[in-house]
Amino acid sequence: CISECSSTSDIENENENSDNEVVPPHCHITLKCTREIAGFNGLGEAVRRLDFRSSVRDGRRFNYVCALLRLLVSGKGITSLPGGAQRLLLQMLEEVATYVSDSQQNINVLRGLVQQLRALLNQENQKCWGKPLGSQSLWAEHVQTIQRIQDIASQIEIKEPGPNIRPKLHDLPEECVREIILRITDYKDLEASASAWSLMAALISEQRVWRELSHYHFTKQQIDVILEKMCLQDTKERHRNWQAIYHALRKMYGVREELQYTEILAFCRLCRCLFWPSAGHPCIVDQCPDFRQRVQEAGNSNNNETQPVPPAKFLQYFSLIALSSTGMAAAPVIIPSVAKHTSTLIFLHGLGDTGHGWATSMGALRTPDMKVICPTAPNMPVTMNGGFRLNSWFDLKSISISDPEDEEGIKKATRYVHELIQSEMKSGILSNRIVLGGFSQGGALALYAGLTFAEPLAGVMALSCWLPLHKSFPGVRKCPDTVPVLQCHGDCDPIVFYKFGQLSSSVLKSFMKNSHFQTYQGLGHSSCDAELSDMKKFVDDHVPRQ
Repeated sequence: CISECSSTSDIENENENSDNEVVPPHCHITLKCTREIAGFNGLGEAVRRLDFRSSVRDGRRFNYVCALLRLLVSGKGITSLPGGAQRLLLQMLEEVATYVSDSQQNINVLRGLVQQLRALLNQENQKCWGKPLGSQSLWAEHVQTIQRIQDIASQIEIKEPGPNIRPKLHDLPEECVREIILRITDYKDLEASASAWSLMAALISEQRVWRELSHYHFTKQQIDVILEKMCLQDTKERHRNWQAIYHALRKMYGVREELQYTEILAFCRLCRCLFWPSAGHPCIVDQCPDFRQRVQEAGNSNNNETQPVPPAKFLQYFSLIALSSTGMAAAPVIIPSVAKHTSTLIFLHGLGDTGHGWATSMGALRTPDMKVICPTAPNMPVTMNGGFRLNSWFDLKSISISDPEDEEGIKKATRYVHELIQSEMKSGILSNRIVLGGFSQGGALALYAGLTFAEPLAGVMALSCWLPLHKSFPGVRKCPDTVPVLQCHGDCDPIVFYKFGQLSSSVLKSFMKNSHFQTYQGLGHSSCDAELSDMKKFVDDHVPRQ
């Protein structure tokens, strides 16, 4: 948690220095303090002192700031903050949207944040009989800010540089392009760049690129372990497949989080201060040259006087430990039946959400004898979100019918859903009294899992989604062709386009006899009362109370 950042002495000192020199952004913190102190001090002041809003427009710090915002927007982080801090963070999100729009870069990062904001809106609007807790006027202001962010995101169009802009990447000599590629530190960016142009693909296939990437992310000892495991210790350098070696290293050791960012906040052990390394900070050593020697004499020497502070660690200083940073899926939200349990509704949330986001709405749909299960997806890196972690059922490279899909991830998530269904069947619930549903990415998984489950389900409800791995159908279908399918889609959806839902419906109707596609005029990537009413009718019709 943070120490008294806004203390009078600090402000006075900064005012005195302002006439002579600019003081770099920094913030002193206190470690291992009590919850009372953590509550007294605020995150908002630290964000101001570290100049996060300006950092959004610094290419070195952009991804770090976005990762921090992502953690705060997911779960209940942002809603647990004071109103002023909430307002500041939403202003930062609006600044991100404006910067992305101006720079025409990092579009997928913004789309991921916008999707999380929608999930936050849905989650908060379901509280307290449809009203979010806290100040209604403040929440109305937040809604307006979120709407502006969504409007900015929906209006972004990537424009090709004009003919007078020189030089373009294609105009650069091959050696210059190679040097650019050698500075890319994320393998996902390398693989994506390979599809841009034939020369890029040829350069990225060079073993030197992957050798440099391996040595950047991993130690010599780690590399030696993998070489020995792959029986490549005695193989000549030119015969080694460094791309395969890198992926083996990544799977065994993982990639250190601090290497995902061009610049990451640092913590000075000597003066207990957070700062940006490129800007530095007024360290106590500069003011008192013999301080380091006194620390060493006291037996507290440490070779690493500074340490990197990943976004999740930054939040821990404020007792805001983000659950989504652990990489573990939370336990499913379960709403028990009111009467004797004879049926079950399993509903899967969308990207970046949790089981809590839909539990209230699904609870309102159930019949008295129906149990509701709303699981939470595991936390994983998502390609379309810049490689940063989100609650996600599988990886998403983009939301498009033609782009490559995470087949392995989809099938792994499908096995998990099948296990949930089988667990209900083992407890005595017939498969034809189990409804499977989902929204967005969760709806896509519900479709695939329902169609590939051998026993007949009561029905599948797929909201604002698409049919994943559509080319594999009807070959992989295992369910009877009479299983009812309800697809619901808004015709103004800016995330999963309406036409994707229509195309998926056409594929489904070619091999499923009881598939219905329902359109909601003016609806974006969210739900509405009419849709929930149609879902309730679907449940009542296909799972009558016993």
